[in-house]
Amino acid sequence: MRTLNEVILLLHELPVPTVARVSGVAVGAGWNLALGCDLVVATPQARFSQIFARRGLSLDCGGSWLLPRLVGLQQAKRLALLAETIDAEEARSLNLVTWVVRAEEIDDFVARLGARLVAGAPVALAQNKALLNEGAHRTLRDALANEARAQAVNFATADVPEAYSAFKEKRAPVFTGRWA
Repeated sequence: MRTLNEVILLLHELPVPTVARVSGVAVGAGWNLALGCDLVVATPQARFSQIFARRGLSLDCGGSWLLPRLVGLQQAKRLALLAETIDAEEARSLNLVTWVVRAEEIDDFVARLGARLVAGAPVALAQNKALLNEGAHRTLRDALANEARAQAVNFATADVPEAYSAFKEKRAPVFTGRWA
């Protein structure tokens, strides 16, 4: 469990956005690994279950932390205690899946999504991911202080002037993540 937990923490703390692609069955630790990603893309054929209780096990791989934050305590209890299998549309309606995309389109969709993320300002994306992860369990006062710190970091990169220049020149920005 220690090794697996280290992987979950690394995924959560990785400074780049992560995308899970689910086209089959994601149960137990596999589903929690997908939930640990920043964005989840699934096909209509995908199925999900917090199967642990049916196997005489308790939640692992961050499920006890992720589920209540994503769906609320009551739905988290339903998913964990009853170990039901749900389809992709229900998972999307519960905010456990970001997009449901037809099977024949998922690879192209994920590739385009990845390209959009790669084209983003790397320092700003890392700051946004960290702020959102931290903000989920902090006070507003803490969030405001962290946001101010993050903006100071962003303004120290060449990406902010590049974004303004690109806007003025009506072109797409080219972000590098380099310090100004």
